[in-house]
Amino acid sequence: MHLKAIIKSIAEGSSSAHAYIVEGKSGSGRDEFIKKLSMGLECRSGDISSRPCGHCDACRQVAAGSSMDVVRMQMSGKTGYRTEDANAFSSRLDMGAYGRYLIGIIDDADSLSETVQNKLLKTLEEPRRDVILLLGTANPDHLLSTVRSRCSVIRLQAQQEVPDGSEDEKAEDFKAAAAMLGGEGAFCEFREAIEKCVRTRSDALILIDYAEEEFRERMMSGDSPAAMAERLELCEKARADIERDMDRNKALKRLRLELTGH
Repeated sequence: MHLKAIIKSIAEGSSSAHAYIVEGKSGSGRDEFIKKLSMGLECRSGDISSRPCGHCDACRQVAAGSSMDVVRMQMSGKTGYRTEDANAFSSRLDMGAYGRYLIGIIDDADSLSETVQNKLLKTLEEPRRDVILLLGTANPDHLLSTVRSRCSVIRLQAQQEVPDGSEDEKAEDFKAAAAMLGGEGAFCEFREAIEKCVRTRSDALILIDYAEEEFRERMMSGDSPAAMAERLELCEKARADIERDMDRNKALKRLRLELTGH
């Protein structure tokens, strides 16, 4: 999903996600993306589509690293985070925001030990309504499945390669195709949907991102965790096949059949 689409969905309350895994190598745009997303969430512009505006006080404070509503988990250990770091981080998030949102950031989250991740589970499961969590990582597989299942994933490499055209229109096309990938509509309609928006391997990976986001949201909204976890596993299998150069259309059509049980 695009930066502005994420900001819009959170601002309008259409996203049920409150935690995001931002996947990308540190220094490859991940840190800048997290900063821009934080600016967009705190931005005071009345026009959601223009956030972050970069000019309001909130944007400038986030950019300067002086915002009271952007909290980074501090690393006190010589080689990684400690349980006291997680406790202090969670305690600050429990205090709530001064402005619109309180944004909690964990840099290099893949370095979190299993013990520290378990310490953070309650924060991920039962956050305050005004808390948004951003976990920056190059290796999300290093995170516990219980952590991953409570987060939506933003893959920066795929996001940077979204095709030309209106951002909102493209987002809607991908959402529609993702819904059909999950089982909505007839197979012929799904075939037409992917022909419309999937023209490259990167497009196919973006479509899977949208489908996975839907399944995670359904899991958090009360759908069977086991069923949604199985769907996420099928999506990751299709992703791996596409990354190994399997024909993207063949992989997506097979995934649709697997997800619908046909």
